Amino acid sequence: MPQIPDTKLIVIENLQKSLQGKKVLDGLNLDVQAGETRVIVGGSGEGKSVLLKHIVGLLVPDAGRVIVDGIELDPFNPKTVERIRERTAMVFQGAALFDSLNVRGNVAFALINRRKLADNEIDRIVREKLKHVNLAG
Repeated sequence: MPQIPDTKLIVIENLQKSLQGKKVLDGLNLDVQAGETRVIVGGSGEGKSVLLKHIVGLLVPDAGRVIVDGIELDPFNPKTVERIRERTAMVFQGAALFDSLNVRGNVAFALINRRKLADNEIDRIVREKLKHVNLAG
């Protein structure tokens, strides 16, 4: 896993992506420093979600590089994708949940998929998080 020394939290270099024959991202460059806030604005179909999906490793670039917290994303190396996803979070458009899961399943999704905690510890964390947002019980 290449570790890129950099003070930047996110580095996008010459990112290119086409979907269904349409070029969505064409040489996009972006740097985001730690503590900095950026807003992505654009019309429907202009690549906002496509960019975010590249940052969290859900899409593979046609060309270019994505570096998050000094880790260059290698979409063919599951360990780099996992390391980046452990450092990021994403809320789907419209704050959608997985409709095939109940509330517990949605809150516990990442914890269950990492398989590093016992079920009772996952349940404790889920209860704590739901209580924190006034959804206990």
